[in-house]
Amino acid sequence: MTGIKTVDVYTCREILRIRAGVEQYAAPDGFGEYYWTELLRGCAESDALEATWEHYRTRARPLMPADILGRARARHNARLAMVAGITERLLRERTGLDWSPGRIARWQNTFETEVGRGADIDDACDTADFDAHEYSGNSDTAPPHALGPPEAPRETQLCRS
Repeated sequence: MTGIKTVDVYTCREILRIRAGVEQYAAPDGFGEYYWTELLRGCAESDALEATWEHYRTRARPLMPADILGRARARHNARLAMVAGITERLLRERTGLDWSPGRIARWQNTFETEVGRGADIDDACDTADFDAHEYSGNSDTAPPHALGPPEAPRETQLCRS
């Protein structure tokens, strides 16, 4: 459902290839990429690759998964801080819809995860709305798009023409 690509085995192979090239050693054949994939699961692919290059621009020591996780977490937190006001407004809208506390918590968790990975606000909202409807057992009635303000009354629409 998300448009943000997360880290997978191929991403980790690329990270390990970069690491081997910068540190000038032959990348070992084996299951290293699977180990890194498990550790970096949930990070946005772009964040992981940017963190890899950023590490080598600023550090001389070998890259470790914790370096990537730390930098990805910092980006995640910065993105959430930028949209804190929007998040609060969207939560208030959903509270007004008589959603259960569990459903609202699920929506907030999904929304913040998507925004933290770098998703657009509208895309994150759509994903969170869909996930919250799935959580409530109403997957067949999930809205096709994010909930927004109600349409203007018909009289107002006629005045504009």
